[in-house]
Amino acid sequence: MESLVSPFFADVILWLMYLVVAVAIIVTAYSVWHGMRNRRKGDDIINGVPAGRIGWCVAIGFVVCMVLTFLLGSSQPVITNGQPFVDVFWLKVTDMFIYTSILLILGCFVSAIISRFRS
Repeated sequence: MESLVSPFFADVILWLMYLVVAVAIIVTAYSVWHGMRNRRKGDDIINGVPAGRIGWCVAIGFVVCMVLTFLLGSSQPVITNGQPFVDVFWLKVTDMFIYTSILLILGCFVSAIISRFRS
């Protein structure tokens, strides 16, 4: 069996992806902090819609969805490029992102259909 050699720039690409994810997390945290800091009391209800409550429910629901999909994720080893991948944490994180993405996409379709046919 041949030994598999990673591409020349694989390490650079991986570190660049780590950097991009870290920057995205920092920008998201700053955005939440800035939005909470500059929020006014009257911003909670817009045109009779409780936007503040909806925003909090969506944020809490997203976190609950991530936790549940992490807990329900598979930890079965996966063969990747002929090598077994057995790290339980990363296997569950991968499933968490896949399942959460699928649920969010389905939620978007359902909400678009419901809002389209609502009177």
